[in-house]
Amino acid sequence: MSACTACGADAVVQWRRLPTKDDLLMAARFEATRRAVRMAAAARLEETVAEEPPQLGGEVTVPVYACVEHALSPEAAGYVHQAACTGPGKGGSCSCPVAEPEFPFVPVEDPRGPAKKRLPAGW
Repeated sequence: MSACTACGADAVVQWRRLPTKDDLLMAARFEATRRAVRMAAAARLEETVAEEPPQLGGEVTVPVYACVEHALSPEAAGYVHQAACTGPGKGGSCSCPVAEPEFPFVPVEDPRGPAKKRLPAGW
């Protein structure tokens, strides 16, 4: 189970934000390490490895997890938020510019599912 990014409680919702410069540096280090390990393994096995394009680009996002107290509204959770987004205020929204949601909210009822934690009003 994931923990709330703000307080560490059990997360009940997740949204995405653009990466900060530190996030991109960490991702670049991870990618360089992954490639080095792959090349070393291929060298030990005397295999050739096809060069792949780096897996860093505009599609990189960072997951943000929230508990009941720090949850965004379902509509706001559908957006990819700005890198500096601090999450919701008291209204369950943030100050990120509004755009077309990448993941539109569609409520679904599933009576077969396990009991869920109660979310705040507006969910």
